[in-house]
Amino acid sequence: MDDDVVLVAMSYYYDSDDDDVVLVQQGAGTRSARAKDGRYSSWSQSELEKQMFSWSLKDVLNKDLLKKKVKKIPTIFSSLKEYMGSFTVPLIEETRADLCSALEGIKHAPAAEVTRIKLCSDEQLIYSFFAKKADPKDIFQEVYAPKEADTLLLTDRKPRHISDLGRGEKPLVIASVLKAEDAEGNTVVRLSSKHVEQQFGLESSLFAVFLINMTTYNRIWSELDAVVASVRNTDIIRMIVNCNPKVGQECSYSSELPLHLPDRALGGLEDFKLNKSQKVAVLDCVSAMQQRSSSVRLIWGPPGTGKTKTISTLLWAMLVKNHRTLTCAPTNTAVVEVASRVLNLLEDPSAGSGKACFLSDVVLFGNEDRMNVDGNLTKIFLEKRARRLQKCLSPGSGWVHSLSSMIRILEQPLVQYDSYVEQIEREIEEDLAEKKRNKNKNKDNDKKQVKEDVPKEYFISNYKRLENDLNVCVKTFCDDLPRSATTAENFSYMTQALHMLKFFGKLVEPKSEQSLKTLFKLSPDGSISSLFQNFVTYVQDSVSTELKDARAQCLLKLKHLSDHFELPNRSIEDFLVRNAKSILCTASSSSRLHYLPEASPFDLLVVDEAAQLKECESLIPLQLPGVRHAVLIGDEFQLPALVKSRVCEDAEFGRSLFERLSSLGHPKHLLDVQYRMHPGISKFPVSSFYENKISDGENVLHRDYERKPLAGPMYGSYSFINVDAGKESKGKHDKSLMNPIEVAAVTRIVQRLFKESVDTGRKLCVGVVSPYKGQVRAIQERLGKAYETHGGFTVKVRSVDGFQGAEEDIIIFSAVRSNTTGSDGFLSNVNRTNVALTRAKHCLWILGNANTLATKTIWREIVADAKNRGCLFNASEDKELNNAIIRAVIELDEVDDLLEMDSLRISARDLGYV
Repeated sequence: MDDDVVLVAMSYYYDSDDDDVVLVQQGAGTRSARAKDGRYSSWSQSELEKQMFSWSLKDVLNKDLLKKKVKKIPTIFSSLKEYMGSFTVPLIEETRADLCSALEGIKHAPAAEVTRIKLCSDEQLIYSFFAKKADPKDIFQEVYAPKEADTLLLTDRKPRHISDLGRGEKPLVIASVLKAEDAEGNTVVRLSSKHVEQQFGLESSLFAVFLINMTTYNRIWSELDAVVASVRNTDIIRMIVNCNPKVGQECSYSSELPLHLPDRALGGLEDFKLNKSQKVAVLDCVSAMQQRSSSVRLIWGPPGTGKTKTISTLLWAMLVKNHRTLTCAPTNTAVVEVASRVLNLLEDPSAGSGKACFLSDVVLFGNEDRMNVDGNLTKIFLEKRARRLQKCLSPGSGWVHSLSSMIRILEQPLVQYDSYVEQIEREIEEDLAEKKRNKNKNKDNDKKQVKEDVPKEYFISNYKRLENDLNVCVKTFCDDLPRSATTAENFSYMTQALHMLKFFGKLVEPKSEQSLKTLFKLSPDGSISSLFQNFVTYVQDSVSTELKDARAQCLLKLKHLSDHFELPNRSIEDFLVRNAKSILCTASSSSRLHYLPEASPFDLLVVDEAAQLKECESLIPLQLPGVRHAVLIGDEFQLPALVKSRVCEDAEFGRSLFERLSSLGHPKHLLDVQYRMHPGISKFPVSSFYENKISDGENVLHRDYERKPLAGPMYGSYSFINVDAGKESKGKHDKSLMNPIEVAAVTRIVQRLFKESVDTGRKLCVGVVSPYKGQVRAIQERLGKAYETHGGFTVKVRSVDGFQGAEEDIIIFSAVRSNTTGSDGFLSNVNRTNVALTRAKHCLWILGNANTLATKTIWREIVADAKNRGCLFNASEDKELNNAIIRAVIELDEVDDLLEMDSLRISARDLGYV
């Protein structure tokens, strides 16, 4: 089609005068490579961005702006069009809610001062600007650096409050970052206003304030377009759209091993020590790969049931079976956890009965900073691997250079030596000429010095250097180059060549100067080299057969590799991703895989923490070429995806594909043995959330699993510590609640745990969890960094949401809510409560006001259960804890409230306060 490219893009948007979703075909025409502003033509504007650019400040802050447009997302769909349309308007509303949240917290938003702005494309409103750099001498100065897909607010001054942005009707000047800072420091953006120069003036002071990053929103929007346009793989999409299990279908698979699996044992699987439910799940997922029709398998993994172990075993099985697999998760943390398990599995020599699985076939990619990649994970992280390979591909010192140099020095080292001497002489002459010295003064002496250099020393020093360079390259290739990148024979030849080179080097070192000269006057086949036919004194028999054969074998291997081993000549990262058998990344990041030409199709998609992934976001990996089978692993009774818009939450925009299919009765494998929690901790969540379908593993039932880090029954494996002196209040930073009395109680318990750890020399990992960010911040500030330097004791303070997927030896939960109305806010969320109660391994201590929490919701059951089991204690029963609470109450000047509490009066008199 020469220079012209036909573009067809389908997009949904909402019509402001019509409640219905409208399908619009955009840009069905031709874009010429010679078009006006052609250098910017690839940055087409999506309908999502158009909607965002159309909003005024009043629109963004209006939480009901799209309330009538957003419809509840159904569980069954009649068509792809309906399916895609159900997500589109909620996605726009969620974008608005995210912007609204950012504007409300504008005081703390990072910003950069714009020193120069320039119009690049008037038609598309594309500008470039230069932001002021941080002063390298000022280590405390933080300057925002724009990233691609960031949404910025342009203002004439850095706002301290949302009121600084002007009246609601005044249009916002929004910028979308199309290209982050280049080498010259310029950032390319598209602006929402055509009159930015009239509003601010291109020469006036200007600030770019970060609001949100649109990367994931844009990727979801793109995939929604692709579904309707049918430009992607829709095999699984069509199946899940039409999913409607028959009434009465069992909600779980058989617990028996699948009889339809030809190789039931899947040799080596017994080495992983899976329990029966884990093994059944893995074998059934493997057997599904043999089906011609598309399939979706659900694996239900409650807390501590070995979900990650099951995934890593499944991925190992896929590697053995030579199935190309993509593993995704909603967050970087979850992906890193799976990647770590897979890495440990592949490095375990006892796993899989020695089945051939190579680390180089596994790739982890994503945001290096957010993934916090270090240690072992660098072995499989894409960017780190590409950097290592880049050194081997360097034209001046890499594999090709070292290989050809080694071949030359083995074939004709004397010729190489003569060239070396001539080069040295030329350099001496050039140096003398440059310095304008007497050309004959030192010339003869320098030549004599070079001529007296021993060829043997020259050969050995160069040989060792090249051998080392080749050794580094071969190790890198074996560790980092996917096995499909070249033949198994080439990998074998590489290792053989290294052994031969090492052997030859040992043979050469003790030989005399004359022996080596004699050897290298022979051609590699043993005949006299044509270069030395005139040497009549040559004695061929003086060179040992072993030495000649070793040299010949080295050259044989090296020349084979020179002729048959081709290295990638394009992007190394793309090459690695195209050829890897097992790839791990976030669901959002998997969009990169849609744009890799010549990549092998995927056979299987595995989604970890699938219940935390919005269904519309799962469309990104589900549409990858070749994917016909998917395994979703999660637990819908833990926290779902975060949704900022209440309108979207009511419409179930945050619902996962896992949860929707489960609600329709899609069968799922239940992992039914938990190995994390002491039975005293697991008792309530197993009975309340999982209908007693989960049993305790042998490890947690063993007597050694019980810990008593502090004296007294209050600090056993499970307890509810009643802190009725607490008082909830709004935090100083935002609207999030905090309870300073519980902060004091938590701090005292942590202090005692630390002292116990130091005194006994026992390691302790403590987690402090609270549902409110205000409380998390208050506890963090109170604890400070006092425990960071002690290697045997760690304490992590996070919100419930931040602790999902994590575990610690001891969990201290601060409930915060303390009022006379029995209001417990979003603490009543069953999923959030489930996560909070299932993070501890040995001890779970809940701090809260029993009277407040016992009035309604799931917490009434928790308080009643603790009381029935004899696990409910008043804080006053522990003198140290009681005194810490009294001091905190007095500091808050709440003495009158203190005296009303009968349980605290005696301690108060003892302290001299009353």
